Amino acid sequence: MSQRLDDSANTPGTPAGFEAAREAAKRLRRFGGERLVRDMSAIFVEDVPVRLAVARDGVGSGDPRTVEHAAHSMKSSCGQFGAAAMQRLCADAERLARQGELDDLPPVLDALEEEFSRFRAWLERAADDAPGGGPPGP
Repeated sequence: MSQRLDDSANTPGTPAGFEAAREAAKRLRRFGGERLVRDMSAIFVEDVPVRLAVARDGVGSGDPRTVEHAAHSMKSSCGQFGAAAMQRLCADAERLARQGELDDLPPVLDALEEEFSRFRAWLERAADDAPGGGPPGP
């Protein structure tokens, strides 16, 4: 059975909490079709690890502004893509950085990385199950 990005959140064996992603996929598909969903998926999967690395570098160098900017950028991307748990963690990281609480950030960034792994796995599983091997269609 083919699994689609916009219905896989309710499929047995799929991690809970991806309902917002399912709705985001529907919205993206309405605006730009399968190509937009595929392109946005690729950008998201490539961009998050880069921004996480920037945030970690900011923590390591004692630069809260760098962490805040990286977290804010990720938060926006997560919101656009419906990665709700990641978006909340990004908001936490952004707030901690704004308050200069760099010592409290590593566990938040670790949790964000773990949630990204879950989300990426769900996204890739949905794409692999879609007809044609790309992100799933309507």
